[in-house]
Amino acid sequence: MVKREPVTNASPRGPRWAWIAGTGVATLVVVAVLVRDFGGKGVAEAAAAARPAWVALAFAGACACMVLGALRWRLVLGAMGYEVRFGRLLTVMLATWPPTVVVPSRANEVLRAVALRDAVPLAAGMGSILAEKLIDLLVLLGLACAGAAAYGLGALSLAVGAAAALEVACIAAVGTKRAAVERAPFLRDRPGLLDRLFAACDVLARRPRALLLVASVSLAIRLLTVGVGHALLVAVGARVPWLDTLALWPVAILVGILPVTLGGMGTRDAAFIYLVRTASSAASVPAGATLLAATMGYSAVTTWAFALIGLPFMMLMVREAPGGDAAATDGSTMGSSPRPP
Repeated sequence: MVKREPVTNASPRGPRWAWIAGTGVATLVVVAVLVRDFGGKGVAEAAAAARPAWVALAFAGACACMVLGALRWRLVLGAMGYEVRFGRLLTVMLATWPPTVVVPSRANEVLRAVALRDAVPLAAGMGSILAEKLIDLLVLLGLACAGAAAYGLGALSLAVGAAAALEVACIAAVGTKRAAVERAPFLRDRPGLLDRLFAACDVLARRPRALLLVASVSLAIRLLTVGVGHALLVAVGARVPWLDTLALWPVAILVGILPVTLGGMGTRDAAFIYLVRTASSAASVPAGATLLAATMGYSAVTTWAFALIGLPFMMLMVREAPGGDAAATDGSTMGSSPRPP
């Protein structure tokens, strides 16, 4: 059993809450402008007329993404030597999902490591999530770069490709020049921090097969998100060719990752509508109201639905959190058997 680590937070709360409030305001403004420009009534009518079967298919795809996400996390932890039961990881992901709707850029992800600290040391847990996200981001950048290039968006493809190259260069620098990186001013007073945070990355770098498996699961998740988006387009009657969705949706998802709005709401929608209107191969571009209904439906299906589903799990986690007595007394109840490498 791994000893539960205390979580301390000496950072000022003011800037953090100002950031959250600012992104919340930005979300409301962006969404309000989109609804105004495309006609709120038309968006509501398109959403109301959505075909239930296709909406259900989109939700099933979103559920599959959640399941694969838990599998990916388990693969990373397993490579590090920590055997955590799949059901436990899925429960933690659901319990930490509700804050997604109130914090930008999926900042809630760090809560996963906090919730699992009785089974996996906090730094190792955060490192596993960091490895997940670095691999997932690289997969997304690759899809977005290929899609932009395929549709003649040269400048965009070049920018996304440069971002991918920069990520690889940064990871390589931390891996090969770690001592030099640790001399940076913001790391000088935190000896060993990079070693702990990049422990998962170091393990995966030494195990190419495990790395390839994790990347393959990330690719499957990203392709499923394309399927979810396209199912919602079909549901509202937006006739966007599936190849357009495959090429352009990853770019829109990438824009939504930027820490501008909550959960990418508004920015992702605007990016996809713009891309469809400027680069789509469709004979006639669908109305903006139907496109917006589909992209807003994506937020409802992939973010808000799981925030509601996760509420009971979050409440249970919070109730058991003080002292962690129930969690720490019996490792079997937590579904984990840590095996530090």
